[in-house]
Amino acid sequence: MADPAPSTAALPDRLEHILDAAFRAFATYGYRRTSMDDIAKGAGMSRSALYLHFRNKEDIFRSLAVRYFDEALRDMAAALNQPGQGLEAALMAAFVAKDGKFMEAVLTTPHGEELMDAGFSVTGDLAAAGEARMVEVLGDWLARRGVPEGLGTGADVAQAVMSAVKGLKLSARSLPEYRAGQARLAALFARALDQ
Repeated sequence: MADPAPSTAALPDRLEHILDAAFRAFATYGYRRTSMDDIAKGAGMSRSALYLHFRNKEDIFRSLAVRYFDEALRDMAAALNQPGQGLEAALMAAFVAKDGKFMEAVLTTPHGEELMDAGFSVTGDLAAAGEARMVEVLGDWLARRGVPEGLGTGADVAQAVMSAVKGLKLSARSLPEYRAGQARLAALFARALDQ
């Protein structure tokens, strides 16, 4: 198992630029066909300079996953705590924030399925930890709002919500279909919680 990548909360601009170039390369060529040369060219640097920052493309992909979860968690918390919005709007905003740029790339590029598979195989440990943190953020928010009797704790409901959203990710064939499914889930859970 690969070493967990460090948090990307305060990456220098140079590393952010490399990760942006890597994201574009993976979306364009897929995980398997993307080379360190592709990433280096996209970042405007030599391959040897790229190796000063990352060991290999797996290391870069894992760093992208860490950055994705850091951003998604931050954006989810902000979306849920936006003042003046109803429960359904808050859930939908959290779902969209949770996706970041990743689901758009998965559902709008020819290599989306391969990126999803690479996400499971290369970053499975990071994904499990990140998804657990997402459940925690949503669960804490639900607990503060209050969960109707008989539905369980905020953490229980958050786990059910996130499992349902994850199911959409695995079955959607397009971004509009995925967003429509998220909207249905937001409405469904909001109605159940708004008793």
